[in-house]
Amino acid sequence: MNFSTDNDILDLARPELRTLVPYTPGAYEPTCIRMNANESPYRALGDTTSRGLNIYPPPRPWELRDQLAEQYSVPAEQILVTRGSSEAIDVLIRGFCSARKEEIIICPPTFDMYRLYAGIQDVDATEIPLIRNADPRLDFALDTKTLINALNKRTKLVFICSPNNPTGRSTAASEIEAVCKAANGRALVILDEAYLEFSDKKSLQSLQERYEHVVCLRTLSKFVSLAGVRCGALIAIPKLIEFLGSVLPPYTFPTPSIELALKALSTDSLKISMERNTLLRTERARLAAELKSIPAVTKIWPSDANFLLIEVQNRKEFSEAARRSGILVRTFGEQKSLEQCVRITIGRPEDNDFLLEALSMLGHNKISVRERKSLDDQ
Repeated sequence: MNFSTDNDILDLARPELRTLVPYTPGAYEPTCIRMNANESPYRALGDTTSRGLNIYPPPRPWELRDQLAEQYSVPAEQILVTRGSSEAIDVLIRGFCSARKEEIIICPPTFDMYRLYAGIQDVDATEIPLIRNADPRLDFALDTKTLINALNKRTKLVFICSPNNPTGRSTAASEIEAVCKAANGRALVILDEAYLEFSDKKSLQSLQERYEHVVCLRTLSKFVSLAGVRCGALIAIPKLIEFLGSVLPPYTFPTPSIELALKALSTDSLKISMERNTLLRTERARLAAELKSIPAVTKIWPSDANFLLIEVQNRKEFSEAARRSGILVRTFGEQKSLEQCVRITIGRPEDNDFLLEALSMLGHNKISVRERKSLDDQ
């Protein structure tokens, strides 16, 4: 079926939202007394923020937006700050998918929030499973041809996570561009790059120079250690940002989060984050090598993220061995393709040593990591 590529990108959005008049919050001017927003005139005890928690945060965190635009090398008008990339996923589905009428496409195993937010909106999530291969280096590849053939009039959003969670695999730029070409004028392509900083691959934001329907998602949760702040960035052409901003309520990003995120994006903080990132990548390689010596581990997939996906003989036994030592790992028993898989987040060197110690008694390996290192030194 042929689709026109000449239409306005907003023609893909829900028609009832295109003319929605956004809420207009009370004006804020630092030199004026605010008697227009029904706020308390008094600060709360213990409030050490610059702006004051008795005052609403800005409707949109403009200063933080500008810093994120600099971080991701895009114009500020192409950034929408969200509460983590999860809120970006939510607002995209709400903005473009009508309940019981339209669909998104996802490629499992992948980030499960795509499916969840679609379900909340009563939107179908069509699954195009990743291609399996006995070779871990080729496993979990994007099924590009099947995905393209699945595009139809109901499809509004295609989600591709690269590096993918939980597999850790990056998708080749050529494969993603093929999807972008096929979806042009038909659906938005959402490139979730939450784990990009842990990869040698470049961001695919450059695709936006050729395809206005491409949206990129980024997050500060991993790279700058701000998972508890919940700061994400949706990167798209200005008219998409303006539209999604009208769907997203004002005041969603709280004052302490703004101030903490700004500090994390300072030159000194980013330098530390890059040093830690280098260490985590080194530890990722070391942990993968060490896990090979544990008989209970049957497969280790290459990873471009801050985690490793491994296959084990018995996921319950494996996770319980870690839990007895006070370590939590992630299992995916509800997903058949990952039934005996475990995802391990890369920790500090001492955390990784502790995990290896906890796992050293699994299978036939009866000596601890520290004992093995001592024997090697001898």
